[in-house]
Amino acid sequence: MTKVQLNAHRNEIDRIDREIIALISARTRVVKKLMVLKTDEESIRSCDRVQQVLDKVSKLAEENGLEPEIAVSTYQTLIKVLTDMQLEYFRSDKLSKTTEV
Repeated sequence: MTKVQLNAHRNEIDRIDREIIALISARTRVVKKLMVLKTDEESIRSCDRVQQVLDKVSKLAEENGLEPEIAVSTYQTLIKVLTDMQLEYFRSDKLSKTTEV
């Protein structure tokens, strides 16, 4: 592989990374809209919904020629971070409401 080819591939990866980050940002904005509607920690953890999402991305990965383990592992990490964000928001919001009285 020549240096020109290497740089071309790296530039393509950089372009794809920008797209991925833009999509993760858009997804996170939707999660933030949802988190203000959730009324308890169980609804935030939503184990059934998590499994639905993981099953869906596994299937989508297969349909797109990607090893499902890559998609599922990536989404497990994303879901964990976003769940932790929601729990932190929920607990701080709940705490602020109890101290307002």
